[in-house]
Amino acid sequence: MYVRRAHDAAVRQVVARAGAGSSGMVVLVGGSSSGKTRACWEAVRELPAGWRLWHPLDPTPAKALVDALEEGIAPRTAIWLNELQRYVGESAGEEAERVAAGLRALLQDPERGPVLILATVWPEHWTLMADRPFGADRYPQARELLVGRAVHVPSSFDQAVRDDIRAVGAHDPRLTEAMERAADGQITQYLAGAPALTDRYRMAPPGAAALVRAAMDLSRLGGVPRIPQGFLEAAADGYLSDSEYEALGEDWFEQALAYVATPFRGVRGMLSPVHARPGASDGTTRFLLADYLDQAGRRERRYAAPPASFWQAARRHLVDPQALTSLARAAQARWRDQDAALLYQQVLDSGDTRSALKLAWLWQERARPEEATRVRRQAALAGHVEVLEEYLRELVDAADLAGAEQVLREAADKGMPAAQLILARALAEDGQLDEAARWYDEVARCGDTEVLHAYASDLRVSGDLDRARRILQAAKDCKAARELAFLAAESGTAAEAEEAAMEAFACGETRPLQLLAQKAAAEARPADGVRYYRHAVAVMERRRRLRSPQSGLIDLLARLQGLTDLISPSRLPMPAGETWALRELVALLDAVEGEQTGDSELRSAADGGNRWALEMLIRRLHKRGEGSDGEALVREKAAEGELWAVWTLAHRARHDASADRAQAQALLKSAAAAGIAQAYAALVEDAENAGLTEEADQWTLRAAAGAYTQPLWNLIREREKAGSFDTAERLAWQAAASLGTSVVRQLAERRSDEMALPLLWRAYEAGMPWAPGMLAMRLEAAGEHTQAEFLARIAADTGDREPLEILAGKRACDDPDGTWRALLANGLTAQGTAAPPW
Repeated sequence: MYVRRAHDAAVRQVVARAGAGSSGMVVLVGGSSSGKTRACWEAVRELPAGWRLWHPLDPTPAKALVDALEEGIAPRTAIWLNELQRYVGESAGEEAERVAAGLRALLQDPERGPVLILATVWPEHWTLMADRPFGADRYPQARELLVGRAVHVPSSFDQAVRDDIRAVGAHDPRLTEAMERAADGQITQYLAGAPALTDRYRMAPPGAAALVRAAMDLSRLGGVPRIPQGFLEAAADGYLSDSEYEALGEDWFEQALAYVATPFRGVRGMLSPVHARPGASDGTTRFLLADYLDQAGRRERRYAAPPASFWQAARRHLVDPQALTSLARAAQARWRDQDAALLYQQVLDSGDTRSALKLAWLWQERARPEEATRVRRQAALAGHVEVLEEYLRELVDAADLAGAEQVLREAADKGMPAAQLILARALAEDGQLDEAARWYDEVARCGDTEVLHAYASDLRVSGDLDRARRILQAAKDCKAARELAFLAAESGTAAEAEEAAMEAFACGETRPLQLLAQKAAAEARPADGVRYYRHAVAVMERRRRLRSPQSGLIDLLARLQGLTDLISPSRLPMPAGETWALRELVALLDAVEGEQTGDSELRSAADGGNRWALEMLIRRLHKRGEGSDGEALVREKAAEGELWAVWTLAHRARHDASADRAQAQALLKSAAAAGIAQAYAALVEDAENAGLTEEADQWTLRAAAGAYTQPLWNLIREREKAGSFDTAERLAWQAAASLGTSVVRQLAERRSDEMALPLLWRAYEAGMPWAPGMLAMRLEAAGEHTQAEFLARIAADTGDREPLEILAGKRACDDPDGTWRALLANGLTAQGTAAPPW
């Protein structure tokens, strides 16, 4: 028997839209064993006949999905992305952004749909993927993909659902038992055997517990789902105390492995053996950490750094460059720089150059320029274009032209297209035209689109337009289509220019067609201009109508504003939906055929659901003194359920002093029920102004759950200004349950030291990973230096090295035994002491 909860309705809405022909994506965010996968499965079963379910997995989850996106995913495919971080998170490595960009394009292209993307992820992974980082954003495509996609799955059943279960529970003895024994309504976890696994882990003998902790650390820091047996054996001793290690028997590892792998009370063991498919095994026995224990380990070991044996075992038994890179980053974030350098070097030796600059920086920080140069040379010759260019600049700046040429030729001989192009340019400038031509021929045959574009640009500058066209045609990407359109506009016939602009437009490059239309209008060829614009409008409107709707609230405005500025009594801000094609087409029609024709074009777009066109048409009618027609149009569209019209009526009633207040509130609530974000903002403001704090909180949290957080931050800020710190803090903690810990973090950042410290201590006790470092800095400012050092070390163990670095820099000036200076020079050992020189 399956018991439906609130999140099931949200998932089913997306699935129903996909079944009706509109591509969609939904991400279920919840803890281990909370019911995410079952909710997806129950929803997928409602898809019409003809759909297929696909779970990308081999050779790696992200690579399988990238390959499929490039080859083409068939319509009516439901893509199941279990553990979403393996596809668009750090665990996916360099494939993450390609996956995210590919999925965004797939969802927005009606010609490739319908498709359905169902994903599941833990809250801690969701926070890392969805929250914008404070520094450079390495995954902007992923964040854009995920906006408004989350449906939060609570870890427990609420009282109403439990009452429903009691009413039917007699039909399912297991459900009845779970109802009686599950703590805090965590019924799905009980049914999944989570409490039994936890009890077995807590009672495990030291050797078995060491294996589980090593697996926990490898999963949380390296994203390794299948853990080699050799790694477990090599890493385990660092997780044992001296007395525990001395008490181990000769066959302790076999006994410990048997303990953790044995099924218990009907569920798989803590570390269950993975059975590889025939022909897919490399002979290494691997184990899978139980999902619930994996999540428990992320909480339990959040403030713990792995022992030295962990890093050593990783270097000896792991070969996947992405896993090794993730571990190297984790070591560097914990100021274990020597371990990081060894791991980065192992990755570089495998031919993977992505982290070469980080490794070179580590050596540079150690004042070892010769090692940094060695790393840059190795990475340059292995194909890292950025490193190659930087290394060449260094050699040229040092007047080592012979060395630069040697590196360049060696890289070019290895088939590196960027090196071949640089070498060809240099030879051409030096007058060695025949040899330059030979290398240019090599470039022309390469498949590197960026290099081909650079070569085509050189050819255009030199005036060789025919060869530039051939090179761009070889590139075969959208950027090449755009450049070919520009070339056709410059030197081709009118028919060639039009054909190239249309091809570029079909590829998503709109600028050539826009310039073509503008040129036609400027040259008094309005018929051509209208034809070009109408083609663009038709395509853009079709894509807009079929674009995947998000599962969050609908933001009707093109750009968010502050709560007090969001709704102006005088007029509403313009909604989204404006395109250059529609705007310029209406202007051209107004000029050559009259405003009635422009109105007709806007009406056609408005009838298709374009809210900008609807509002623009209403404004034009009012401006011409035809306000009654505009009002009739608003009411007509509101009756049809058009959201912008519904919101317009609610907005006007709210700001009309003569309107009935109860009716105005009813309109706002109807707009909110329709999913209009701005209606939530208005309800929050009205409730807060009326002193209805709890009601304002509820509307705010509902808006935030729909990915509309502006009311949350405005309300917290206004309460802080008014001195209502307790209610502001309570709201932040409530929001953190669904939005992640960044809500509490930003509140703490805004507060003074005195006001922030209690909040930070609470965040630290709640296990928020950023709390130790922020607390250390606030305590240091308050003169609590010993406590600050203690917490700064915890922060470093957590992956936030900056506070300890700052304290070390301050204390190095008065450092009799040189401990702080050694720390700055060499980082930390695995045990947390100052490392020796390396």
